[in-house]
Amino acid sequence: MGWLRTSVGIALIAAPGVPMRLAGTESPTGAALLLMRTIGIRDLVLGLGAVSAARSGDGDDARRWTKATLASDALDTVVSLAAIRSIGRRDSWFAAGLAVGFACGDIQSLRTAC
Repeated sequence: MGWLRTSVGIALIAAPGVPMRLAGTESPTGAALLLMRTIGIRDLVLGLGAVSAARSGDGDDARRWTKATLASDALDTVVSLAAIRSIGRRDSWFAAGLAVGFACGDIQSLRTAC
């Protein structure tokens, strides 16, 4: 999960407009691109932290990083669903679904780390 999150972070930093164009946004605003890059930085840091902790062999540290990523994904799910009125039902459910998918991966990582 750490490597996947790291990859997503790098992709969002390098090409922040791609996810918005896939969602149907023709020309993302500068603020929207900044937001996507900020999310990319967050995912890069969480992913590298999780990978580093897993490689260190410190199970407690790995669990802490995994819990941090799970908290982030759970909050992303809630915020995505709360945004139905502002971003539309389709985009809201899609974003929440992605976050839930990552949260499921986080939960599985916690199960295997224990």
